[in-house]
Amino acid sequence: MISKDKPLFAVVLLIFTLMIFAVPNVNAVPPRANLLPSDYATGMTYDQAVKMKKPMAINFYVDWCHYCKHFAPILDSFRQKYKSKMNFVIVNVETPLGKKLIKEFPINGYPSLYLYNPNTGNRNFINQAIYNDKKRLNDEFVRFIKFNK
Repeated sequence: MISKDKPLFAVVLLIFTLMIFAVPNVNAVPPRANLLPSDYATGMTYDQAVKMKKPMAINFYVDWCHYCKHFAPILDSFRQKYKSKMNFVIVNVETPLGKKLIKEFPINGYPSLYLYNPNTGNRNFINQAIYNDKKRLNDEFVRFIKFNK
């Protein structure tokens, strides 16, 4: 009877060993829900974008703003679509740089989006009323890119 238990023990041990190594990495960090606008970092500062002499979209935001949180993924989708044609910069207005820039780019609420050409100084403020209308917002991007190459 002991000889019959050894193969069964070996199978159980093999299954247990496979289960240990087959378990996914439990140290993985789950994706965050309710991302803040600053979580959509573009990897480019305002100064870097200006030096590139390429049209740019500048989003002025604050992390505590509900509308900014809602608009951030929308703008990020436009960044993915137009990153070859223009630079995207997000500016937290509560930082020293943000406080300086809102003197150059007047805003009246959060978020505020400007399309800006550093070569010509041409800047278009995008009305917040169209932030949720992706077609109209896209039309603004297309028009700006067309006339600011």
